[in-house]
This record gives sequence, structure tokens and C-alpha cells, in this order.
Amino acid sequence: MNKKAVEGCKLKTLMALCLMAWGINAPAHAAAKVVISQVYGGGGNSGAIFKSDFIELFNAGDQPADLTGWSVQYASATGSSWQKTAINGVLLAGQYYLVQQSTGTGGSANLPSPEATGTLLLSASSGKVALVKNNLLLACGAQCSSNANVLDYVGFGSANNAETNPTALLSNSTAALRKNAGCTDSNDNSADFIVTTPAPRNGATLLHTCGGVSPTPTPTPTPTPTPTPSSQRIHDIQGHTHRSPLENTVVSNVPGVVTLLASNGFYLQDPLPDNDPLTSEGIFVFVGSAPTVVVGDSVLVSGTVSEFRPGGTGGTNNLTTTQIKLASGGASKLSSGNALPAPVILASNVPNQRLWQGNVADIEQATTLDLANGLDFYESLEGMRVQINGAVVVGPSNKFGEVFVVADHGRAAGPRSPRGGVVVTEADFNPERIKLAAGAIKAPAVNVGDWFPQAVGVVDYSFANYNLQLSELAAPVSSNLQPETTVKQTSDELAIASFNVENLDANEGGAKFARLAVQIVQNLQSPDILGLMEIQDNNGATSDGTVDPAQTLAKLITAIKTAGGPAYQYRQINPVDGQDGGEPGGNIRQVFLFNPARVSFIDRAGGSATQGIDVVACPEQACLTASPGRIAPTDPAFNASRKPLTGEFSFNGNKLFVIANHFNSKGGDQPLSGRFQPANRSSEVQRNKQAQIVADFVSRINALDRNANVVVLGDINDYQFSTSVQRLKAVGLVDLVETLPENERYTYVYEGNSQVLDHILVSPALASRAQYDVVHVNSEFADQASDHEPEVAKLTLPQAWFDITARFSQQKSGLVYNAGSKTFNGSLSLAAQSVVSGPVRVQIKDLPAGVTLANGAEDGVLLANITAGTALVLPLKFNNPARVAIRFTAQILANKDFK
Repeated sequence: MNKKAVEGCKLKTLMALCLMAWGINAPAHAAAKVVISQVYGGGGNSGAIFKSDFIELFNAGDQPADLTGWSVQYASATGSSWQKTAINGVLLAGQYYLVQQSTGTGGSANLPSPEATGTLLLSASSGKVALVKNNLLLACGAQCSSNANVLDYVGFGSANNAETNPTALLSNSTAALRKNAGCTDSNDNSADFIVTTPAPRNGATLLHTCGGVSPTPTPTPTPTPTPTPSSQRIHDIQGHTHRSPLENTVVSNVPGVVTLLASNGFYLQDPLPDNDPLTSEGIFVFVGSAPTVVVGDSVLVSGTVSEFRPGGTGGTNNLTTTQIKLASGGASKLSSGNALPAPVILASNVPNQRLWQGNVADIEQATTLDLANGLDFYESLEGMRVQINGAVVVGPSNKFGEVFVVADHGRAAGPRSPRGGVVVTEADFNPERIKLAAGAIKAPAVNVGDWFPQAVGVVDYSFANYNLQLSELAAPVSSNLQPETTVKQTSDELAIASFNVENLDANEGGAKFARLAVQIVQNLQSPDILGLMEIQDNNGATSDGTVDPAQTLAKLITAIKTAGGPAYQYRQINPVDGQDGGEPGGNIRQVFLFNPARVSFIDRAGGSATQGIDVVACPEQACLTASPGRIAPTDPAFNASRKPLTGEFSFNGNKLFVIANHFNSKGGDQPLSGRFQPANRSSEVQRNKQAQIVADFVSRINALDRNANVVVLGDINDYQFSTSVQRLKAVGLVDLVETLPENERYTYVYEGNSQVLDHILVSPALASRAQYDVVHVNSEFADQASDHEPEVAKLTLPQAWFDITARFSQQKSGLVYNAGSKTFNGSLSLAAQSVVSGPVRVQIKDLPAGVTLANGAEDGVLLANITAGTALVLPLKFNNPARVAIRFTAQILANKDFK
């Protein structure tokens, strides 16, 4: 060793270099013993001395310790989400190592110069700190102190994990200090630490030796043969199909690296792929209990290859996942702390239109995968690590914390909705969707359009969907999605809405009623008529024979009035108890709400739960035999399903027939991403029959009045291109959702697919003067008042006027010039037949050029009220600057035809 190197070794901070120059090793284990010697989380808080949190380490051994590649990690007192700060360098025996963390606005003193700096925000009172021998984030909650990668562990305050017992609570002015300057270590945090004033120490602090460490001698173990990897690899087990070619075969010493833990096993991936895109390099190893391996372990696995079908007896339509059922003692660890295989990046490589293309079949029987099919593509990645950059949320978080996303900011996805989702079309059910499911971590609550910069996890399949079991997830970026508000109807526009309010009953808390009321009043702008689906009886799911919904509806109407809306009235028919399907005991049904200040309900007695109504000829051309009434309530098509509710309304003298529906649900259909392709939608059989019955009823109305105003609305539970909707359209009805651009046609978001379930269909004459809007307030948001969106149609229906001039005799007076007003004044006397009474419009017509009516009437129209048998005298004033002879005719109009 040269003189220059020897002189440099006199500086303590370079002692590690000296040890290397002398050829002396500085091992991280053996007699080096690095511990956490101090923890402080009150930095920068009110009452704190120091401005920053910190974690202090100490080498209590008698040899240097190489910290390269290590980390200190922190989690909340009961949390399982860890954060880390990387550390490195050589720590001499008896030397301290200061790791500065987050800095606050309080405190007066800076820390001594730290050896490492991080941004961890430690709790001032309770939490967990771990010294970890690698840079992999821990994925454990209350068992981390025994993790093989953890070198030392401190639980403080109310932490749910510690070495034996946690320390006492800390505060803004106290830290946990290991006793005897860091030398005490009985593996009991409560005994080894005192809570006192923080005293941070760094590498420049005077060395404090603990007198060395004398390891307890252990018997020399009998050498065992080192297992060697088998020639059978994971890709051989996975093969080129959905089911393994080695199913039910015993395999031995299959190599791989542990990538993710589950409650009953772990995921294993081969770091040496075969470069065949059809074969997966990952697999699930079923243990049956919590695994003892940790992420990063290189292991050899022995067991039986099997195909697991999730869902048990109810999951027969699900695809299987290939797994190795671990034999007793079938996992041999070769090493720990290994780098994980690089994840496959999902982007434009994901099929974006073809879910499956092939013969109608069980796709598990296909002889090979086709990577142009979405289901086959994800199968080729089963069990493997995958990374999604720019993961855009297309289905909001559900109650399980699951989120559907598309990759690469949705560049290859589509059709995209203007609000960030992906829309179902007849030819595209969006196979590019994948669900982010809870793995080592769980996604936070997000809405459609929000996005995660990066998501990493392992591909799995459950609940009839391919999932990404999360191991890493960047914080979401909000799209600031806002609820929509429709345009208020004008005086001559009838606003009619359809809204499934999701199992609403009087026992619901006031919060749901208040939210629905705000949506009706503010977002829907108080429609004139509301067809509501899923109104339940007064006690909801309680099955005690109650069928009446008066309390439920009174609570809703009161909430609407409180929100500033009108005093709605309602019409409905109580069902027979337990006969209309839905939530047991709930007796869901359709209800009409209407604003009596704007619209009238035409009541006709006789409607009942079991007596079907019909259409009959009447002076108004077509009338219902009962209003409200139910269509074909005893027909088998409506068994265990809601019966159509029908009523007559009058608006501005225009009569409308409104039919509110809630067709049979899609329950019982094969799943979209299941084993049978294309999926059989068995529920369509009943919906098609229901639709035909309603269509036939509309035909009977049209047969009596070809110009009848008919509105068919509600939760049809099917797409705009479905057979059931086609049957309704076949009798001339126009589905207003199809007037929207294709990427805006959706009323419901299910498993990341924006789709149409709710419809407003109208007769052709109404369609030509309709404005339609789906008002997005629910289904795109994690926090929903209902799972459906309301929809509203504004129908231009001005007051209808009948010419009844022939029913009047008219007498015109002479005209006299008034110099003050410069008008010619006279009168018009009208004598009507005795049957005529009520409001009329008198139109003064055929005036000479330059002569105008000066009565303040717009367009020469005078409004008056006729009393039967009494003559009406109307004063008239004319502007006549040229003083020409004044002649005119008078046309009398009424809003009904007197006969």
C-alpha cells in the first residue's frame, strides 16, 4: 500500500476505502449488526425542536457493514402500504447513520448533516419502521417483523406489529431512542427503547462500541444435496392453449422467481423465457395457506398441475387458470432478493375489437391461442408480470376497490366516450379492458376518465374477467369529471324522463333521497313526467306482505320539494306480493311522477295488479280502458318480472300515452369474457317476448289513432341494437338514444363497458320534435346515487287550437278617431252558441296595409274568456296613419273543439 493511501485512511469518513485498500472485507452480516437506533416523526410540527423527521441507524457489531442496496421503510400503525428511502455506503462498528425524512414548517433546528435523505412522512405518534436488506417494498402488514428481508424492525405507539411489543407513544417533542446508545437489543421494542427528547446522531458522531458480538455456536448441520432445476419450465406447463398440456401431471423442481404473494399461494415467473409469444412464463402456485416465501425468492416448485375454475359451482361458465398445487415440502428456496422479471408492457399490442373469433364453442377446447382475440391474448400472459402506462379508468371503483382500465391513455381503445370511457357497439365489446384488482396493494377510489401513470401487477382471471393483481400503482391523476345538467324545458316543451333509482324504499337513509332529489331538480331540471323504475314498497327487503309504496314516494316527493322542485303527484299499481321479481320482499315496480302545474294525468278507474288493460275507441279516437293500468300482467312473459305501467297524460291540450317498463334483467346470461364464445344471452328470450307484447299494445293504439303521441320508456335491460329493441322499433317507435353520436350512446357502465340499457322510444311525430339527453350523474362515478343514468326527452308540444269561428255571430261597431291616442276606436261583439265556454284566442286578420291593432296584442291576437250564453264585447283600437278605410275579419280559436 502506498503512502498516499495510508494518509488518506486517517480520515474516518474514508475508513471504508482503507479497509478495501488493505484487502479486508466489510461484510453486511457475521459480526456486523446494524440496528435502528432512533425514530422521530414529529419534525416540523407544532412544538417540535427539529424541522425534519428522521430515522437513525447504528452498527452495534464489531465489523464494518456494507449498506449498499439496503433501504429503510415506513408504514402507518395499521397499514400494509410501505414507502422507502434507499441507503448505501459502509457503516463502521460503533458508527451512526442519519436518514433525514420529510421537513415541515415548524421546528427551529436543522438536523446534523444526514448520510441519506428521503421524503417519508412519519407519524409523530405511531407507526412502523423497518431496515430492509434490499430495495423491494415490503408487502405485509402485521407480520413484517419476521420477514426474511427485514434486518431490524421498530413498532412505535399503537403499531400492530413490532419486535415483541411496540414502544410507548411518541409525540412532536419525543423520539424513540434505543438504550445504551444503541447497544441494547433484546428483540422487544418496548424494553429496548426509551421515549425521550430526540437526539439525532450522524456519521461524524464519536464512535460508540458495544464490546463486540459473540454469536451462539450452533451444531454443524448435516449437508443436504442442493436441488437442481428441472428441464420442465413454466412455459411447458402453460402451453399454447387455455388448459395445460400437462394437466394432472406431477412436476418437480420447476424454477422461477416469486413475484407476488396471495393469501393461499404465490405467483412464480421464469426469468428465462422461451420467446414464444403464445406461452406464458408465469403461474400460480397453490399452497392452501399463507406462503412462507417472499417476493424476490428464487425457488424450485414441485406439485401437481391443475386447472382451477373460479366461482365454484356457480362459476361453470368461467375460464380456468393453470396452477401448480404444491406438494408437501415442494418449495425449495435457492436465493433471496432477486430482481423480478421485467414486466410486459401493455399498449397497442392488446386486441381492441375482437373478444373472440371462431366457431361457437368452449374456447378451452381450441387447439391453439390466437393473439388477435382478446381472451387468448390475456391467457398468453396468465401469471406474468405486466405493466400498464397511462392506465385510463373506464369503469369507476366498485365496493371491492376494483377498477377497469385501458392502457396507453386509451390511444388504441374505442370508441371512446367524450367523458373518458369506452362504448359498446354491436361489433365491439372492448376486449382491451382489464380490471385492476387488489394484490399487494389496492387501487383508491377513482372515476371514469381518471388515470394512473403506471400500474404493475400479475395477470389473473376471476369473476369472469382478466385482472391485474396489483403490486405497484402510481397515484391517480384526476380528470375532474363533473355531473351533467340538462337544459331546462320551455313552456311549450314537455320534459319526460326515465330513471332507475335502484331499489328505493322508505327505509333508505335520507342522504339517498336527498341526492336523488337534487339530481331530479337540478340535473334533470324538474321534468314534467318521470317514469321511475325500482320503487320498492314501504319496508323494502322485509318480506311481510307489504306492497304499498306510499311512504317511499312521500319521502321522495318531500325531498324533491326541499331541493326546490315542484310538488309532484304520482300514479302506480301495487303488484301482487312477491310476483314482480327484484330484491326479495321489495316488490319493485314502475311509478309515474308528474308535475300537476304543467301536465294533467287522465285518470280512468279499473287498473289493478292482475287485470290487463286494453285500448278502445272513444271520442278522442283512442283511450285506455284504465289509466293507470298494467299491460298483460298475467302473461307468462312477465313471470317474476315487472309489468308495464301505462297511463294517459295531457299537456297543452295534447294527449300522450306513456308506457313505463322494466324488462327482465340479464341475470343468467353467460359472461362476456367466459369460456363459451360467443356468450349465450339466455335472458333475451323473456325480454323479446315482453317487448313483443308492448309493441303489440302500441300497434293497437296506432290502429285507432295513427297520429297518437306514444312514449315507451324505461329500463329495457338491453342494447339499442338488441332484438327486443328492434321489436319495439318495428311498430314505428324511434329510439331516441340513436339520435346521439355513437360514442355518446350509453346509460350504464358495467365492468368498464359504457352501454345502453335505458331507453325512451317515441312515435314518429314526436321524434321529429324531440331533444334527447342522457344526463351523466351516476354510473361513471365511484360514489353513486343509483347505478343507472337518468335520461330526458324534451318534446315540443305547443297548445293545440281549434277554429270555432263558425260557432259565433259577430257584430262590428263603427270606428271613432281619438285625437289623444291618435287611434281609431270601436268594438267587436261576439255571441256564441250555449255550449261554448272557456278561453279563446281572437285573431284580427286581413287589415289594410299600414293598419295595425293598437290594443297591445302581439300579432293581432286578443285573448278572452267566453261564458256560455253571454255575449263578449272586445274593445278595438287601430293605428291608421294614412286614414284609409278599415276592414278586417276575426278568427276565433279554442283549445278544444266544442261539438
